[in-house]
Amino acid sequence: MTQGVEPTDELFAVKNGQHDERDVAAPNGSQPSLGRGLGWSALMLVMVSVSAFVYLIGYSVYLTLVQSHSATLLDVDTIETLTLAHSESVDALFGLLGLETLFVLPLLLFAAHFKGQSWRQTLAVKIFSRYWFWLASCLFLAYLAVSISVDMLWVSEPDDFIAKMLGTKSLWASIALVVFAPLVEEFFFRGYLFAMLRPTRLGAWGTLVMTSLLFTLAHAGQYQWSVLCVVGLLALFLGYVREKSGSIWLPILFHALNNLLAVVFVIWLGVS
Repeated sequence: MTQGVEPTDELFAVKNGQHDERDVAAPNGSQPSLGRGLGWSALMLVMVSVSAFVYLIGYSVYLTLVQSHSATLLDVDTIETLTLAHSESVDALFGLLGLETLFVLPLLLFAAHFKGQSWRQTLAVKIFSRYWFWLASCLFLAYLAVSISVDMLWVSEPDDFIAKMLGTKSLWASIALVVFAPLVEEFFFRGYLFAMLRPTRLGAWGTLVMTSLLFTLAHAGQYQWSVLCVVGLLALFLGYVREKSGSIWLPILFHALNNLLAVVFVIWLGVS
């Protein structure tokens, strides 16, 4: 049915009372063990905070340098207030997500590399088949239909995160959301976490649900519950495509496409 991939015969099938062979932890440490994987994952989350801190420090230094050439000098409290206000603006997305990518991605690739297995194998960095591309495209259209239906049924004021981006036409924020966010999030959730949980007793279904839940919770501070339901559905779709195609590139591609559509409507057309 496919070429170049190793899908299961059925959706997460259990054959003859035995789990799929990928449900069993790989030998010789060729997959992230649960303990080791959780430790590296925690460090990556710390690096997300560190990258944000570095960006804020950098912006504070920038304000200090700018004010040295200005007739009006800013005190420390004013610089701090302006820095915090900037961190919540659309313009800050490029710097925040760019530094997050720079800090987290190399660490993630290092953690995914083993003596008997490269990070490409761990994170499923491989070519996907045309069959799964077209099937994923159809599933994505179905997801969009559900997403639009939810938006029409639950009409409400846009979240603060969306409201501040409406009609800004920010090119830098667009690049951050379409390039940086899908790359880091997919390599982490459908890449490293997926590889860590898939060989455990959770199996395919449990891994799909757990990574989708964590992905949704990671966006809880940005959206209201109705939008989070759509985010969760997106995560399930991306996880399913990752499992069945055996490639991380399809989730990255459709995550970027989803964000691109959102960017066009929200940032460039001002439609919430």
